[in-house]
Parts: sequence; structure tokens; C-alpha cells
Amino acid sequence: MEQKKERHKRRQPAWVTASQAAIVLAILASAQIAVSQGYINSIFLASPTQIVQDFVYAMGSNELWPNLLVSLEEVAVGYGLSAVVGIAIGVLFVTFPKVEAVFSPFFAAVMAVPKTAIMPLLVVWFGIGFESKVVMVLLFCMFTVLFNTVSGAKQARAEHLKVARVFRATRAQTVFKVLIPSALPSIFTGLRVTAATAVTGVIFAEMTAAKKGAGFLLNEAQAVLNTPRLFLVVIIVTIVSVLFVGLVNLSEHLVCHNWRNV
Repeated sequence: MEQKKERHKRRQPAWVTASQAAIVLAILASAQIAVSQGYINSIFLASPTQIVQDFVYAMGSNELWPNLLVSLEEVAVGYGLSAVVGIAIGVLFVTFPKVEAVFSPFFAAVMAVPKTAIMPLLVVWFGIGFESKVVMVLLFCMFTVLFNTVSGAKQARAEHLKVARVFRATRAQTVFKVLIPSALPSIFTGLRVTAATAVTGVIFAEMTAAKKGAGFLLNEAQAVLNTPRLFLVVIIVTIVSVLFVGLVNLSEHLVCHNWRNV
């Protein structure tokens, strides 16, 4: 009963949903009128009907889906690696403070390096294919996950650590039963932030050097001033980012709920 009440409280009021839908429709209608009536040149703004027509054409000519799949694969691999590596190193730092004292400044220094500056180096080292995009996503995301893991694990209650010592818990038991559960909210905060960042990293890397992918489509569209295609790719990438963040939120709910029941 209490859970139903909580879900009911979380539901968005109908008037809010209606207002949001009205705003979206107003924006779409304004864009359609502005372009179709010639108030704004179609080079600068695409109307909704033009974007839909380009979507149908891109799907029919098999241009959109293969390139989008390439980007999704690069995001999935790079993001997965950044999550695993970031959490693992974060737990290592908390478990062995001396290791953190030695290596943490180096990780902070690498994190501070502008990613746009090192993309040419990644192209030289890994080429313009799949590997350079994965490494770019790793650099975009790993450090946020790492330092969020460290911050969350350090917030473990002293009472819980004392209980673990009293019961002579092993280092592994302390890590998996005390530190990681304490760090889960911070870990998922980092994962949520980097979910959208991963997509950004892939698009940037593909726009810098690639022969396929969503970023490559953006470059092609920009070169020929295909404004509907530019808007179409941006909209699709935005939707993918939102869905990716939603997937992380769902994972957080499932993982935290199951961990509490262990």
C-alpha cells in the first residue's frame, strides 16, 4: 500500500504533461510555418516535415541505421569499459590508501587534459576506426566513475566498518558487503552523468576522423548544407542519450533493490 502511495506521489500531474506537449507542438508548428512561409531560410532551419521526409529517405536508402549501429556499438563498448575500469580502480584506491596516494595525482592530471587536444594522437595511435572511438569514450567517462566511486566508498559509516572488523571480515567481504553498497548511490550518479557524455565523446570522435557513424553523417550533411539531415541526426542522438540515461536509472533501481535484499 505504501509503495502504491509513493508511486502515486511521483506521478506527474496531468496538467504538467499537457503543458509540455503543448510547448513541443507550438515549437514544431512555429518551425514549420517559419520555413514553409519563407520567414527563415531552409539552410538555417529545417521544418518538421522536411526532417520526417529525410528520415524516410535515409531509412529507405539504408544510410541511417548502419551508421547509427556503429555509433551505438562504440558507445556500448567504451562505456562498459569505463564503468568496469573506473569502479575497479576506485575500489582499489579505497582498499589500499597508499596506492591512491601515489597514483591519484596522475589520474587527476590525465582527467584534466582536454579530450579535444588528444584526439589527433588517438587517431595516430589507433587509427580512424573502432578502437580510437572506444578509447575516447573511455577517457570521457572513466574518471568521473572512478572519483565518484572513491567519494562514495569513503562515506561508508564507521560503525559498519567497525562491525566488519569485529566479525573479522576479510578484505573482500568488507569491500563487497560494506564499501561498495555504501558507494552505490555515488557510483550510479557517475554512471548517469557519463551515460550522455559517452554519446558526446563518440560523436566528437567520429566528426574528427571516421568513415562511418552518426558523427560521420553530421560531417557529410554539413559539407553539403543538408540541414534536415543535421537536425535529424541531432534529434536521434538526443533520443539515444535520453534512453541511455533511462537505462542507467533502471539498472540503478534493480541493482540497489537486489543488493538491499542480499
